[in-house]
Amino acid sequence: EESNESGKKGDVTVIGLGYVNGMADYMVAADVLVSKAGPGTIAEAAALGLPVMMTSYLPGQEAGNVDVVLDAGFGDYCKDSDEIA
Repeated sequence: EESNESGKKGDVTVIGLGYVNGMADYMVAADVLVSKAGPGTIAEAAALGLPVMMTSYLPGQEAGNVDVVLDAGFGDYCKDSDEIA
């Protein structure tokens, strides 16, 4: 399995960028998308074949999106960010 510069397997560097233009370029380069269950983001990831790790959703309007991703088999849901890391 791969490791990073520190040599520790699973140890990654995360850089928060805030708002960016050209999100599609980042998504194409990514191995997985970690996001809340927003419908636009899920649709973009699905169009690219990018797996989605959902961490939250807005009750009511986004709750069903979690089931769509899980049922389609292109992502997972985990509300514990420590477990994801």
